[in-house]
Amino acid sequence: MASESFAPPGETAADLWLERSNFDGNLITGVGYGVLFTITIQTLVLFLKLPREKVPWGLVAYVSFMFALATLGMAGNAKFTQMVFVDDRDFPGGPNAFTGAFYSTPVNMMALAAYIVMNWMASALVLWRFTMFWGSNFWLSFVPVLMFLGSVASSIVFLLTISLPTDTTLVALGLQFGIAYWSLSLGLNVILSLSIATRILMIRRSMLRLIGPAHSTQYVSIVAMLVESAAIYAVWGVFFLICFARNTPLQNILVGMLGQVQGIAPVLIVFRVAQGQAWSQHTMQETNPPSHSVPIRIGTGSMRDSEGVKISVSVRTETVSRQHDGTLSRPSIISVPSVWNL
Repeated sequence: MASESFAPPGETAADLWLERSNFDGNLITGVGYGVLFTITIQTLVLFLKLPREKVPWGLVAYVSFMFALATLGMAGNAKFTQMVFVDDRDFPGGPNAFTGAFYSTPVNMMALAAYIVMNWMASALVLWRFTMFWGSNFWLSFVPVLMFLGSVASSIVFLLTISLPTDTTLVALGLQFGIAYWSLSLGLNVILSLSIATRILMIRRSMLRLIGPAHSTQYVSIVAMLVESAAIYAVWGVFFLICFARNTPLQNILVGMLGQVQGIAPVLIVFRVAQGQAWSQHTMQETNPPSHSVPIRIGTGSMRDSEGVKISVSVRTETVSRQHDGTLSRPSIISVPSVWNL
């Protein structure tokens, strides 16, 4: 049987590709939501198994609120997709025309606002992790904090202007603020991810020497580095930003999943906290333990015993450090030849 085409009349291949990208993007968003749902449940179960006085209620609230926002975003996208392809499929001009005319409908704005707030929370958590790895240094944190505030401000303007489609000037301005918002947000996360990953690599050598590869894998493995630095969100976001700036339909496939990924990345960090595998202030102290150096001078020389026999003595100088756990280590040897005149 010869294949027949039942494509809508009057629509070009580009129109159909745009419609497919919107539809496929919503399907892929469901995959991301399922992943986030699974991680959220596992995280909350681990936390709630702890004694009540030890439950980190702040992190429980963070994970719960992040999942609630992801649910609102997913539900809003699903409802708007239903309106586009089912409820109002006979709108003049087809799904693309309906999307452009009713993009600012409340249910769609609810989804967009939920994802923007998720972005704020995700960036804030990664920024906090950055300060934990690098310390609360004003100059190190100045630029990231400034970028974070800029992304929040531009996202608010973007949301306000995009919700007023009747004014074409404001819509055009909103698109510019949208590019500024995504650029600042994703640029911030790329910088923070690279900084955290760099810090982990710097500590890697110290940890391998201090506690060995068998016990340090959970902190310095590739998986740990990717999770701790929220790299998954930074990488996905870069791809989306390129498509968004070029205004290609591929952005519609990536943007819905991006909303879920920006929830997955921080919740994965909290999940590692619940497992006891995440980096913490205690871990940082473990990798930089306080020590007390005790110089031991050993050199070359001679002495006579009680019977007057001359005895040769070989001596060198080392630094022996007493670690926080009471063990002694000799991280370095200082080659200082010396002679004891005994």
